[in-house]
Amino acid sequence: MSKGLICFDISKNERFQLSDNYKMLHRKVKINWKVEKSDGELKKDRLQRVDIFVLAGPQDRFTEEEFQVLKEFVERGGKLWVMLGEGGERDYNTNVNFFLEQYGIYINSDTVVRPHYYKNFHPKECIVGGGVVCEAMWRHLLKKDIEIVDFDFSDEKYKIHFQYPYGATLNVSEPANILLTTGPVVYPFNRPLAGYYTNEHGGKILAIGSGYMWHDKYLSDKTNDALLEYFLQLLGGNEIKFTHLDFNDVEINENKTFTDIAFLADMPKACLVDSMGGAQTPTDFKEMFDMTIYSLSNRLLKDVIETYEKLKVKYEPLKIIKPEFEIPLPPLQLATFPPIFSEPAAPPLELYDLDEVFSAARTQLSQMTSKCIQSLLAKDARKPLNARELENYIKECARITGIILEHQEVQGPDILNILARQIISYKPYAD
Repeated sequence: MSKGLICFDISKNERFQLSDNYKMLHRKVKINWKVEKSDGELKKDRLQRVDIFVLAGPQDRFTEEEFQVLKEFVERGGKLWVMLGEGGERDYNTNVNFFLEQYGIYINSDTVVRPHYYKNFHPKECIVGGGVVCEAMWRHLLKKDIEIVDFDFSDEKYKIHFQYPYGATLNVSEPANILLTTGPVVYPFNRPLAGYYTNEHGGKILAIGSGYMWHDKYLSDKTNDALLEYFLQLLGGNEIKFTHLDFNDVEINENKTFTDIAFLADMPKACLVDSMGGAQTPTDFKEMFDMTIYSLSNRLLKDVIETYEKLKVKYEPLKIIKPEFEIPLPPLQLATFPPIFSEPAAPPLELYDLDEVFSAARTQLSQMTSKCIQSLLAKDARKPLNARELENYIKECARITGIILEHQEVQGPDILNILARQIISYKPYAD
């Protein structure tokens, strides 16, 4: 007999992976099933040969086309197993409820806690007692090798305790049915934990609010192991069939939420006996809290107005201060640190004749004189000298010797005058 195929989707960044925290589950499942992973977009041809498709804590959103593929998969007889955890869609950042709502199942964004210690230290690592509400299911589990709580319960279903860590509750309505609840001990009381849907073509959907039930840490529990075996048998074959009598005696409470519990916890009275006014607990629990400390009242307004008259201060109502729209920018303020100015760019040395710039004054005068003599020799001797060239020669020699500045405009005769005056005023030192 060929093995059926179970496919675990990993395309939506699933929190529970076969290679990470589902290693023990993988070893148990592959004994009777062929196990595969799907890391691509959900398509019809990809799910044609799959018997059970598992969404183990998706953390990305599905597209409308993918939901349509899942819908067609269930309608033609496919089995879908969906698991999330505490916080539901809000913490997992997925939209799987959009698909499950069509079949009467919704995973809430809450957390299941056990209000008192029992075996596990963390309150979210719940041990649920009396949570198997489907009669055919708990009768099947009692025949298995599981840990039975030896108490004198009137109902045998309370003898079955299973691990439900870090999980959320569900809302289940027709056409789906409830398989597991929180029971009378775990908070919130008697709320669905697992929903089951089936159609006339054999298509099935199993939704559980805690994927941590099959985590390696908790699958070692015999009851959780038996539940895994039962769910695989429920999805994989047709041996288990339910009747309407299996879901008749299911006690479900309404989904009530208490808003702002932390606010109420900050306002208890010092003595509960004083707040109750007697030995009996009041019907309305709000009477046990003192709300007057945080109330608003204008009973002191009259005293405040009379104080104006005693102090002889004119009482005027507050006036609206007109905003100033003339200033588009806020006023300037001194900077904490002085501004940092950028340094000027280095001079383009490639544009300078370095030999000419850094040579001595005598060398520059010699070079200048040589250029002028060569220019005179190259010209025709019969032509008169060019007065402009002579003046340029005088200005350049004055610039080299420092008689005039670089950009100072002085005529040639004036330069010769300045030079003559300096020679006349020159007095050699006496010996």
